[in-house]
Amino acid sequence: MNRILKNLLFAALAHGLISGSVMAQSDDTKQPHETPHKAEPPTGGHSSLAAAATNPIANLVQFQIQNAYTPSNNNVSGSSNAFILQPVIPIKLSSEAVPLLVTRTTLPYINTPDFGGGVGTQEGFGDLVTQGYFVPKLETKGVMVGLGYNLTVPTAGSNDFTGSGKWSLGPGLVYFNLQTPGWQWGLLSYSSFSFASQDTSRSHVSNVSIQPLLSRHFDGGWYMSWADVPATYNFKTDHWTTAWGARVGRVMKLGKQPANLFGQVYYNSEDHDGEISPEWTYKVNMTFLFPT
Repeated sequence: MNRILKNLLFAALAHGLISGSVMAQSDDTKQPHETPHKAEPPTGGHSSLAAAATNPIANLVQFQIQNAYTPSNNNVSGSSNAFILQPVIPIKLSSEAVPLLVTRTTLPYINTPDFGGGVGTQEGFGDLVTQGYFVPKLETKGVMVGLGYNLTVPTAGSNDFTGSGKWSLGPGLVYFNLQTPGWQWGLLSYSSFSFASQDTSRSHVSNVSIQPLLSRHFDGGWYMSWADVPATYNFKTDHWTTAWGARVGRVMKLGKQPANLFGQVYYNSEDHDGEISPEWTYKVNMTFLFPT
């Protein structure tokens, strides 16, 4: 069922995005990494679409399709998998001081490892997470900040193994620096605290996540980046879950459609007795880009 669902979603979404009128193309004679990104953020433009594609608060419409596979997990048997849909939609605001809101929504479909004890493996939609970052206009050129929110909606429903069963909300912060040619660096942080329950028997959510941002761009649209997975501190268990890894990607055209393709591997170095956490994880990504 999982494979059929993923194939149907991929085919429908890819067809709709590639053939739809929402697509705005740059010069067809140039590759995306050769064309400056016209939609400038409040602090100045990007040298190319490739540079904008690795900026989490860029003024760039994106639709990401990802799959993250974990062959083994700590303190449980078997593999796990997450198929992820993630649209990124910037919204132009009327405020001169804060002219941009960048929204990012994530919906996973999850296959769990084998929990044993008669539970076995489980599958289903996970919780929907939507983030929004208000991007103010700064005097310092080449520096961007985003201030916003991180909201979790318990779309996993009654599935105790793919979602939290809680409505959660917390602040978010992004700092992003584009001042060094060929390099991008910064920090993304957000928190999640449950405030309402779909399932009162489930534990409250209380955590903070911190993700370093580091990318190096090369000729031909190629780039290398720090893995896009945060380190998360759980206030309930007093434990960190960390991820160390990297991704390699390229911004190019698939036919006439600009796209960001990358592969990524990361490792969770924390193994707390009794807590389930991933070990090595392998992610592949295809993101359709819609420059304006």
